[in-house]
Amino acid sequence: MKKLLILTLTAALLLSLAACHKHESATPVSCLNDEVCVECGKIMTEALGHEAGAEATCSAPQTCNRCGEVLTPQLAHTSAGAATCTSPEVCSVCDAQMNPALSHQINSDGVCSVCGQQVVPAGEKYIPAGKGSYTSDDLSGIVPETVKGEHYHNTLDAYYANAVLVCGDYGIEYFTPDSTGSTTYAQTVSKFAAKYPNINTTSLLVPKCAAFESPAGYDDPYEATKSFIQSTYDMMEGVTTADCMGVMTEHDGEYMFYRTDHHWTSLGAYYASVAFCEANGITPYALDSYETTIQTGIIGSLHMYGGRPDALKANPDYTVAHYPHQGYSMVYYRDGVRYSGEAINGNYGDYALAFMCGDQPLTVITTDLKNGKTLLVFKESYGNAFIPYMIDYFERIVVVDIRETVPSVASLVEEYDVTDALIINNCQGAVSLCSNLESRALS
Repeated sequence: MKKLLILTLTAALLLSLAACHKHESATPVSCLNDEVCVECGKIMTEALGHEAGAEATCSAPQTCNRCGEVLTPQLAHTSAGAATCTSPEVCSVCDAQMNPALSHQINSDGVCSVCGQQVVPAGEKYIPAGKGSYTSDDLSGIVPETVKGEHYHNTLDAYYANAVLVCGDYGIEYFTPDSTGSTTYAQTVSKFAAKYPNINTTSLLVPKCAAFESPAGYDDPYEATKSFIQSTYDMMEGVTTADCMGVMTEHDGEYMFYRTDHHWTSLGAYYASVAFCEANGITPYALDSYETTIQTGIIGSLHMYGGRPDALKANPDYTVAHYPHQGYSMVYYRDGVRYSGEAINGNYGDYALAFMCGDQPLTVITTDLKNGKTLLVFKESYGNAFIPYMIDYFERIVVVDIRETVPSVASLVEEYDVTDALIINNCQGAVSLCSNLESRALS
C-alpha cells in the first residue's frame, strides 16, 4: 500500500512537470513583481528592483529609470533671502521664484514707506499707474531704445562673476544651444497641438542676449541659436512657428536686452510680438503708436547674481513701458486667492514689477475687444514683457506660468473657450523647463 502511494505521488509530480515543460508568463517582470508561471507558479524571472534616476532636486523628484515611479519626492526650495520691494524671493538652488517682490509703497515725497528708499528722485516728476508721457532731466543722457550700436560696450576683457559673464558696461548669461534643436521640446509642443486640433497653436522661441551681444574672445552663439530655433521648429507638427529671431536680427544693436538683467526689454518683446502677428496674419501696431513711460536707474538680476560687480552698477538700465491701445482688466490667482493687477505699471522700472505683476501661476486678462478670440499662453518670465502687446489682438488672454501649479489645462480650455494658444520660451528655458511645459500643457 505504501509503495502504491509513493508511485501515485511520483506520477502526479511527473504529470505536473510535463504540463509546465514550457512555462507561460502570468505577468511581465517589473521593478517590484516577479514574473511567474501561470500554470505552476514557478518564478521565471525575479523582480528587477528600481533603478534610481538622477537625485531629487527642488525642480524634479527622483524617479525610477525603468517604471517612472517617484522614489524621492521633489525637494523644497531653499530661500536665497526674503522678498524685498524690488526683488522676489528666489530659490538659491534653481532660481525659481518662491514669492513675488513686495512692490514699493511710494509716498508723495517719492520715498517708499516699506524700505525707506528714495524711489523717485527728489524734484522729478512722479507718474502714477496708467498711461502718460514721462519727461525728466534724467532722460537727457539716455540713448533712445531704437538707436543701434550705442547700448552695449565691450570695454574690458570679459570675465565671469559667478555665472554672469561681465562684458564691460553689460553682463550676459553666456549660453550656446545645441544647433540640432530639441526633439523633446518639439514633441511636447506638437502633442499639445494634436490634443487640441481646433486651437491655433503657435510656438515662439526667443534668443537670449548672448546671441546678439557675445563679447570679443568668446564664440558667437548667434548661428547656433538660429539653428536651434529653426531645427526645433522643423520637428514640430500642426504648429504655427513665429520667426522672432529673424525680426530681432533686423534690429541688432538696438536696446532689446537689459545690460544688468537677464531678461529682454519691452522693445525686444515688441519685435517678438511683430513676429507672432506676422505668423498669424495679424497687422501689428507700429512701435511709435504706443503711449509710453520711462523709468531710469534700473539695476537688475545680473548685478545681484554676479556678486554686484561695479562695472554693471555704474551702467544702470532703463525700462520703457509701451501701453496697449485697448482697455482691459486683469486678475491673477496665487494660493487660491484672487488679486487685481495691471499688465503694465509705469511706476516701476524693475522687470518683475513693471510687467504682469511679476510671475503668477494663473492670470486672466479681459480686453475691450469683442472678436471672440481667447489666447492661452504658456510662459516663463520672458513672457511677462510680451503678453501686454497681445491685449490689442485678443478679447481674452489666459496666462499659465509653466513653473507653477495651476488647474488642468483641459479645464481652462473648456472654461475660457480657448481659440488660440502660444507657447513662448527663451531658448535656455525651452531646454531646462521642457518637463515643466509638458506637465502643464498636457494636463
